[in-house]
Parts: sequence; C-alpha cells; structure tokens
Amino acid sequence: MTQNFHTRYPGLRIEFVITDKYLDLSKGEADIAIRTGEPCDENLIGRKIAGVPWAVYATHSYVERHGRPESAADLNDHFVVAFDGEIANYAAARWLRSVAPTAKIAARSDNWAAFLATVKTGVGLAPLPIHHGDREKDLVRLIDMEPRVVSQFWLLMHPDMRHTPRVRAFFDYVVAELKTFRSLLLRDAEPPNGDLTTSPTAGRRIHT
Repeated sequence: MTQNFHTRYPGLRIEFVITDKYLDLSKGEADIAIRTGEPCDENLIGRKIAGVPWAVYATHSYVERHGRPESAADLNDHFVVAFDGEIANYAAARWLRSVAPTAKIAARSDNWAAFLATVKTGVGLAPLPIHHGDREKDLVRLIDMEPRVVSQFWLLMHPDMRHTPRVRAFFDYVVAELKTFRSLLLRDAEPPNGDLTTSPTAGRRIHT
C-alpha cells in the first residue's frame, strides 16, 4: 500500500512510529495517528477505520495441563497474563479484572509485543483481539468476549494539519483506500465493528 502511495507522491516519505504510548499530535510528535479505542481528544479529527472483537486464548499445552474454561467466571480458577503499564487500561484489561478478580496472575506485561509473546509461552490465559489470536497456530480460542469489548482503529490528525498538503495527501489516500487499509490491519479476521488492535498505538509521520 505504501508503495502505491509513493508511486502517486514520489516526493513524500512515510515514517512509521510504532509505540504503546499516545503521541501528542498537537505538539507535532506525529502528523497522523492510527489509534485504538474511542478518541479521547475532542480536538482531533478523523475517520474510524475498522474494528474487531476480542476473545480469551491459551496455548494447547496450557489447556492440556489446566483444562478448558467454559465461561468467564471459570477464569477465576486459572492462571492469567495480566495487562500492566501503558496497556492496563485497555477495555479487555478492565473486563478481565472485572470477571476474574481472583484469577492467579502468572505474568504481567506492559507492552503489546511482550504480552503476546508471554501468552504464547503457555503460562496463562489472556484476552487477545481475534486478528492476533486466530492466526497463532499454537493458541486456542476459548471464550468469546462481550460485544462491548472491541478494538476500534481510528485515523486521526490535528485540525491545524488538515490544510498541510503532505499530511492531507496521506490522510486522503488512506480514506480513499480504506477497504485495502482495513484488510491490512485485520488480515484474516472478520471485522464486525468496534476496536481493533494491531499495535496499541501507531503514529504516522509524513515528511517531504
């Protein structure tokens, strides 16, 4: 997709900044952001890209050792991988704490890559967006989570940048190619609607 953009706009270069932290668009830390969750800054403008639901996953080996939970309440009797740090406020993290307050915490992680890697070691169960969990051959989908627990992807920019040609060019390109862009984010997942998490937050800075 970026190759098509560069073909159309050979004078522009896209720099991808992948981070679990929210970059401050008003301070120019990124020109455009792709974020998960409902936008909390009312000053930003943008478009919703896509969303996928979450489910609880574990490795085959974990299920063989500890059994398979049949309901969310059963998670209290299992080991879990807990969200920590920047990712502790995910809707899925809050859901896990609410339905399984007495679950045994086998590990904690404060960034998404480490969180996914920890789940794949088999130390505990954890919620994952289905576009991550379903494509991992070592993982089993155990419990589909409530429809409200979803990951929304938003394309956002600060209003001050809306008339900046290089920024507007990429923003409009993504909007025009929304179907293709959505499929790149979702890969093989089927998006109902809501919040999808490729990486918790991805800033996109465009340079001339």
